Amino acid sequence: MRRTRWLTILAVVAAGATAVLLGAALAEAAGGRVRNLIALGLVSFLAVVAAGAAWALASRRGPLVERAETASKLAHELKNPLMAIKGLASTGARLFDQMSDEEKLEFFRLIDEETARLKRVVEQSATAMRVDAEQIAYDLQDVDLGVFVEEIAWASEHAEHPMTVDTEPEVGVRADRKRLAEALENLIDNAVKFSPPDAPIEITVRVEEKDATIEIGDRGPGIPEDRVKAVFDRFGRWRPAGYEETPGAGLGLFIARAHVLAHDGRIEVLERDEGGTILRVTLPREG
Repeated sequence: MRRTRWLTILAVVAAGATAVLLGAALAEAAGGRVRNLIALGLVSFLAVVAAGAAWALASRRGPLVERAETASKLAHELKNPLMAIKGLASTGARLFDQMSDEEKLEFFRLIDEETARLKRVVEQSATAMRVDAEQIAYDLQDVDLGVFVEEIAWASEHAEHPMTVDTEPEVGVRADRKRLAEALENLIDNAVKFSPPDAPIEITVRVEEKDATIEIGDRGPGIPEDRVKAVFDRFGRWRPAGYEETPGAGLGLFIARAHVLAHDGRIEVLERDEGGTILRVTLPREG
């Protein structure tokens, strides 16, 4: 077992060194702004590799095969944005003098987009590892749920989707603001990614007896009953028809569910009568 751990460490160091050398070569050929974006991508890559190594070495509960599979899935999720950044930076550096200002700006935008995607994978992976290790402490405070949900919803990235937020006043719950916000952001992101670009996202906060509910509804293709449990799995790979190439590490709903359960709540998948999906979060109400 000890020999296996040291081999893991050597593999991590080799991967990190390779990434640094590759980034240095690209950065040397690229302009200042591209150099900064590449550097950010490399830092993100090294951060998740380090987190994965620490998790693999510290964990004693899961079998080695499970840890190897997790590392493989992480590598797969990191590969696409890293290769996209590499390709954009290489092409941009080679053709920079021949490109118009608009084309240069588009290259920068695409690199920034892929870097943000990489950063999100890193952050979600780190959170998922901490969930598995039961290393997240929740700081519960009194929260006005309606006001809180409105703040999170309107600050979220919902692209071209029109959004409505309908809440009841003075719905009190005990919640960790950071972790509940993270759960809601992941649920909204899921609705945005798996529904048509111009379809509305509908968010409601209601009181039901001793509980408070948050519903996030979309107009997407829905989730078949036999897939409902699987969408909350870590690194869930299922995609509805027409959305097979939608990017994502399959960690958003896994993390959202973990945070909701930590609040003594529950999360459900419901069908909308008009088509689409409702993700309902139920939390115990205070007062």
